[in-house]
Amino acid sequence: MTELEAINTLLAVIGEAPVASLSTTAVNEITDSALAQRTLKEVSRDVQSEGWSWNTDVAVEITANVSDEYVLPSNTLQASFSPNNYPYSQYIVRGLKIYDRQKRTFTLTEMNKEPMQIGELVTQLDWDLVPHAGQQYITIRAARIFSDRYVTSNVIFTYTAADEDQARSMLIRAEENQLNHNLLWGNDRGAAQGIGYIPAAGLRYRVR
Repeated sequence: MTELEAINTLLAVIGEAPVASLSTTAVNEITDSALAQRTLKEVSRDVQSEGWSWNTDVAVEITANVSDEYVLPSNTLQASFSPNNYPYSQYIVRGLKIYDRQKRTFTLTEMNKEPMQIGELVTQLDWDLVPHAGQQYITIRAARIFSDRYVTSNVIFTYTAADEDQARSMLIRAEENQLNHNLLWGNDRGAAQGIGYIPAAGLRYRVR
């Protein structure tokens, strides 16, 4: 599914005709297609911020700048640190920088400009890099929100809410298939069976 097809799905939900091209985001358009495009991008970011197998990387190294600050990529949605790597520090993310909560500073001179390892890094992918199950769920969720904001029709809301539940179920099923759940070795997150569903939080090597 292309981004244009997804936007036309949003327009179809409110009874509008499809468009032939995407709106220019640099211009603050107030057309139906521009509002649909903004809603799709908003929902895509929200869904991706949960952290799925397809947008989560593990053991990512970042380097310090000249000010001894560690700046994350601009498309970062979440970042976490393994206590095994930094047992005596409390690093968190503020904005796009790593912050030392104990020392209350962004300047991490104690690292001596050594690369810092991010345990799990969740990033926002471009639309074409999101797998089909993710695109489908994002599109239907965005269509429900879009119609609720600009049409407020109970009939449309009920119809798309049911579709959204089905799409999320399919996304979770695809996610579980990707994680290779197995009774003997757990899954690729390194987690044992019986813990219930958790968004991917990255792939790890299979525990044998």
